[in-house]
Amino acid sequence: MYYRGEVLDFVNMLLTDETVPLMRSRLVFSSKINVERLKAAVLASAQIVPEIFASYQADRNRFEVVHQQVDDIVIEAQSPYSPENVEFNFNNGPQLQLFVIHHDQYDVLQAFMSHLLTDSVGFKEYLYLLVQAYNYDDLSHFSNERRLRPVMSQLQRQFKKTHAHGDAHFSTVRLPHYQGISLRHIGHIMLTSDQFRRVRRVAKAQDIGISEAILAAYAKALQVLTGHTTITLPCPVNFRRLTTDQPNITQIANLTGTVYLNIKVDVDAPFSVLVQQVHDLLAAEHTRAAFLYRLTNLQKMNHTMPIGLMRKIAKRWLAQQPLTYTNFGTIDQARLKFHGLTVVNCVFSGAFRTTPTMEIAASTFAGTCTLSFNSIGSERDYQLGMKILENIQAQLLVWAQTAPTPQVAPTKATFSIKES
Repeated sequence: MYYRGEVLDFVNMLLTDETVPLMRSRLVFSSKINVERLKAAVLASAQIVPEIFASYQADRNRFEVVHQQVDDIVIEAQSPYSPENVEFNFNNGPQLQLFVIHHDQYDVLQAFMSHLLTDSVGFKEYLYLLVQAYNYDDLSHFSNERRLRPVMSQLQRQFKKTHAHGDAHFSTVRLPHYQGISLRHIGHIMLTSDQFRRVRRVAKAQDIGISEAILAAYAKALQVLTGHTTITLPCPVNFRRLTTDQPNITQIANLTGTVYLNIKVDVDAPFSVLVQQVHDLLAAEHTRAAFLYRLTNLQKMNHTMPIGLMRKIAKRWLAQQPLTYTNFGTIDQARLKFHGLTVVNCVFSGAFRTTPTMEIAASTFAGTCTLSFNSIGSERDYQLGMKILENIQAQLLVWAQTAPTPQVAPTKATFSIKES
């Protein structure tokens, strides 16, 4: 059975030529999960999202399901097994892998999902769907909406006139790369519930989104590390915000675009000024809607132009930055309750990127915020990544100590991406 791919599936394939396009989540349970029940839940969820069993055919931008063998997706192992070292291939295998790692008194579920199938928000949506299936909820009325066209229609109504990206200059900042044995590393740092509460309080007082504050801290960390004062960072834009929520409709799909921010870091300016600059840049990019110009043209080409030609054209339009950021937003605890289990901890992260490229991911669970990265490189490369995370954390915590200023009228923007 074949399932048509959408244009943003194709875009994610282009942007991950040298990186396996995956997302990762790690759920720590309070006790043991029922593996057979989990397998049944996967099969039930495949009635709504059959593409989880599919291989991706890049030359035709489509998914093919040959068979649904649940043991290809759900894999059991004993601690200290590390599924991070598995070589994932979504062109030949399923778009989802679930590893149940058994410990003495509890289990850990590591889920890996293909970015060819969905984005960070869709990954969360799938896990919520899986939980419902595990809890024996009735899914017979559920359906999955993967089409981009309805979103495009909303975008085009909202933006009467779009503008080409033009020859915008991107300031590419590259990290140092250190020699050594190349290994897979997982780095993360957490803002405790108290620390994150203070960050949210200051952000609210200044009408600043958490993602905007993290991006500003990321830019400042890179400026401190490299000496560059102009940093280009891509920022995700969730198009779901332009659609109306419908009951029993999931959107396990790629519906996230990207804007590119040229952030100028004034070494002597307070961090609050940098955060405001990021906020204003995003508002300007939304008004300019260059992302819609590119998206509209790619949508026209999809399935009407040979993939090889489309690849060449799209690569000229798409800026591939070595340093990226993705926001998984808030993980809803109420929707992540497996029957009889408590999720003690939950962290989301992006692909394993070969240094000196890097992707920082942010996710919020139980009032805490975790910043993470997955990398392939030497031990010194990993330490450099951790130094960046620690610098971001420090910038946010110092900002959180500032007295909240009176809330001002927000910069007028078409839609908000404060937090998913």
